[in-house]
Amino acid sequence: MRLIQLNRVAWVLLAGFLSGLLTGCSKEPIELESAEMVENLDKGSGNFDRVLKICFNHPLHDEYYHKVVILTNESFKVEGEGMLRPLASDPDSKCQLKNVYLYINKNSPPGAREMIKDYVVRGNVRQVLIQVYDSKPEGKVRPISERVFENL
Repeated sequence: MRLIQLNRVAWVLLAGFLSGLLTGCSKEPIELESAEMVENLDKGSGNFDRVLKICFNHPLHDEYYHKVVILTNESFKVEGEGMLRPLASDPDSKCQLKNVYLYINKNSPPGAREMIKDYVVRGNVRQVLIQVYDSKPEGKVRPISERVFENL
């Protein structure tokens, strides 16, 4: 009889531990607040003349994965994705600066860098879709935060 009681206690403790693992390890909820094209960060190198500033409701304390689709007034589309990490240099900042050239990938059209330079400029971006995930999505996963920004 005593052995059965111990097994029940062990199962209750194990179930509590496992549910704590599943719920306790989730990341802090994050909401997108704003996005804008930033100019004048480049100091002549040509590598930071197209930057997307993404702001959240609070500074990031965990790593997140994001996808971005930028559509210009000429219907040129830039799609990319990558990690969003807490900023070691400015942990209180609610905003992340993302170099638009880093969104160039194997699916980008030929000459994507030149097209970004010509068309992805402040005042010429019709829409930006940003989706934020807990981690890199596998299959059809809903983002934890998603927003479309217009007329940047």
